[in-house]
Amino acid sequence: MSRLAWLFAPSGENVSFAIRCCVSVALSLWLAFYLELDNAYWAFINVAILIQPLPGFLVVRGFARLAGTFVAACVAILLIALFAQSYTLFSIALIAWVSAMVFCASLFRNNMSYGFVLAGYVAVIIGVRAMSDPTTVFSVAVARSSETALAAVVAAFVSVVLAPSVTARKYFQARVDALKAIGHQFRVLDRSPDELDGDTDPNTPHPQLHALVEKTLTLEQTRQYARFDAPGFAEYNRLARRLDYELLSIVSAMASLQVYLGKLGSSVDRGPLRALDHAAELLETDPGNTREIKHAFGEAYNDVLSEARLGGQEGNRARSLVDWVVLSRALDMANRMRAAVIKHGMLIAERGAGARTASRRSEFSTANPIGESVKVTIRAAAAMGSGAAIWATHDDPALAGTMVLLSVLTTLFALMDDPAGGARGFGIGGLVAGVAAFFVNFVFLPQATSFAMLMLVLLPCVFVAGLAMVNPSTALIGRVALVQFALFVHPANDGSRQTFVSFLETFLGAELAVILALVAFALVLPVNPRQLLRDRLAGIFGELAAGFAEPRERFETRVYDRLVKLPVAADRGEFHVSARQAAFAAVNMGVEARSLRVLADRAGFSDSTRAAIHDTLAGLESMFKRGYPRVAKVFDMQIEANRLARRLLDEALTFSPRKRMRYGVRASVSAELMAAALADYGQARENTDGQRIRLGEADRAT
Repeated sequence: MSRLAWLFAPSGENVSFAIRCCVSVALSLWLAFYLELDNAYWAFINVAILIQPLPGFLVVRGFARLAGTFVAACVAILLIALFAQSYTLFSIALIAWVSAMVFCASLFRNNMSYGFVLAGYVAVIIGVRAMSDPTTVFSVAVARSSETALAAVVAAFVSVVLAPSVTARKYFQARVDALKAIGHQFRVLDRSPDELDGDTDPNTPHPQLHALVEKTLTLEQTRQYARFDAPGFAEYNRLARRLDYELLSIVSAMASLQVYLGKLGSSVDRGPLRALDHAAELLETDPGNTREIKHAFGEAYNDVLSEARLGGQEGNRARSLVDWVVLSRALDMANRMRAAVIKHGMLIAERGAGARTASRRSEFSTANPIGESVKVTIRAAAAMGSGAAIWATHDDPALAGTMVLLSVLTTLFALMDDPAGGARGFGIGGLVAGVAAFFVNFVFLPQATSFAMLMLVLLPCVFVAGLAMVNPSTALIGRVALVQFALFVHPANDGSRQTFVSFLETFLGAELAVILALVAFALVLPVNPRQLLRDRLAGIFGELAAGFAEPRERFETRVYDRLVKLPVAADRGEFHVSARQAAFAAVNMGVEARSLRVLADRAGFSDSTRAAIHDTLAGLESMFKRGYPRVAKVFDMQIEANRLARRLLDEALTFSPRKRMRYGVRASVSAELMAAALADYGQARENTDGQRIRLGEADRAT
């Protein structure tokens, strides 16, 4: 029964979205009928494709859809003008165009990708329909563009009016959840492994850290769209962006330290970290109490700083490198969290963010690797080619629908890590839509003699599909079912309905498209989960080799984004767990290496020490340029990094003024945490028991 809770016990938020779906469909169809558009049902289909739970995201996606449709219309007109005399040449041109758009779409994320997808399959829709009478291509292109514009405007208008500021509220709630999770993770840091009862998952290394990374990345992705349904958010959009990246940086620091402490076990003095417990508890309990949390982190910083100075003055014992790692990172995190909580308080009050300023382009819009895109393009071309070969050689109008749906399948699902799974979901959605549309067409529609009666028949199905779209496990099937339901029902201006023959042809054509796509995806460069995982890992290593000197925001976002996508790539086989651990270690390694370079420059070490830092980082970069370094080389590099950390600390403790010494100590801490990440990576690759790992003891390791 719990599997059907989304249908029988939906949340108020899900019901609100389903209602917006119904209102958008009803209004778009009424306007399409009133304006006497040639294919009113395309407005219905466009709403089904466009509608999104977050209104801000829908507004941006609507613009992308309009741009993609305009480009597709121009291309379709050009291709018809050039190749209308030959179905074969026209099919080849369409395959080439769709493949090019799939390639471009696979390079980018979010709405950039969506625009290219639209430019691909809408050109097929217009071109295939116009090939039966090439003189109508311009009118078909205008009609298609008009229906798209109508659906985009209506869906955006209805969503923003009925659910104002939903995206901004979602962003705020996501930020609160992320802060609570960070507060909880702070309280885990000062516990020894023996105290972490039930806090580990043997199937997933560092599960809380992975979840925390995903929360912070999702937070920033949501922020991009908040100002589109809450214009006032633009006033403090820039400050929100700074806070998001600051939280990601804090997660980076926590991740490196937690992995480091986990390897050293219970022998580490975690006292400085316990000073943060009260502030962390307040953060976990109520992130809105910013004044008290800010004060608590300020007190924690002062307590840790006093402990650091007291130890240095009294000289009871020489602090080890491990002691400095804990002290330095505790000070750093207390200071960063205090600054982050101040920003969070300003955003709650919605003041002090400065002038309306457009934020820089999101790191998520940066181009993806080309190699994977080439494979995706070849799969898409094969899938399109199979349908085009049938369409171009058989004079059957029903195959035009197959060609259109195949282009949709190709451009949407070829981009997925599991394209065959996406096509299967499309087929299941088509079956559900076919059953519902059959009863609507031949049982209920004959009784619908007015627009109100038509809506009474259609909207219950739309409402259920809307509920399914918000539920993660049924989202794909729900959206596909609604799109194909609109296609099968085919509501028209003149009240005409599908005949049984035309309904059957449309239904069989859709299922044929699914079969062709499945065959193509299964036979042409089929996705190998293990190879895909290796490719994704290689992408992380490529970021490391090229990104140590890049701006922190871009570097951390890119490498963590790649890490989060690893579980999607492949979740089968024993190799998966160690691969995630290796990737997480590599990300921590890169973050700390970048910090080492920046802090060492600020500290002003001697020329010989700077040369040693340069040689170590250059060796690290060259090691990962080759993809998968030998494990023995990794442990050699770990020992070298550990030795470098000891050298940096010895030199830093002689520095004055104190500010310069702090930079030097923090540089040695980054080197030591980089060594820990190397050890974690090597352990994941070799599956050792940790006997080869020496941290904080560089001299003995040699």
